[in-house]
Amino acid sequence: MSLGRLITSWVNLRGLSIYWLAVACLLLAPWADAGMDWFAMRRIDLLQGEYWRFWTGPLVHSSWAHLGLSMAGLIVLQQMFGAELRFVNWAWCYGIVAPVIGVCWLAFPETAWLPFGGFDYVVGMSGLLHGLFAYAACLAMRRDRLLAIGTLLVIGAKVIWEVISGPSEFTADLIGMPVAATTHLYGFVGGLLLGITTKKII
Repeated sequence: MSLGRLITSWVNLRGLSIYWLAVACLLLAPWADAGMDWFAMRRIDLLQGEYWRFWTGPLVHSSWAHLGLSMAGLIVLQQMFGAELRFVNWAWCYGIVAPVIGVCWLAFPETAWLPFGGFDYVVGMSGLLHGLFAYAACLAMRRDRLLAIGTLLVIGAKVIWEVISGPSEFTADLIGMPVAATTHLYGFVGGLLLGITTKKII
């Protein structure tokens, strides 16, 4: 067997366009503090009408470790659900779920109903990744029902656990900032609802 066939037999090469998100993150990474100032999903700036931050916030990261976690999440997503990640699909999910996360984060301050939180700004792709996984899993129901249902159950359980027990302190130490766990919830619910709706259309 040739090396090419060996690779394609073990590695999913579908849905590679999702890595344009990785490219965008890597392009913003060297901007450091300037990138955070201009692109972070910051509460005060959003309330002043800087709505582009809904879509740029997921592309900005607090550290290289934070960025690495997002890159790892994209790889897992693409390998599991590459068949569902045509450009039009993931771009549609990104375009809808990113502002849903932001609007929910603005509307429901964490300190109002959780014993942790109260963030002035949010960066990173974790909330969006939860939405992308939920969305792709819904689309994958016809192809691999076991994989799709298993993914939804695992991520749903993770989100519920974070809401009840708080975010991972290990992850917070690793990325150098607190984890905005509620964005995971908003992303998962947004991706799930969008996936259910889209699945009925396509």
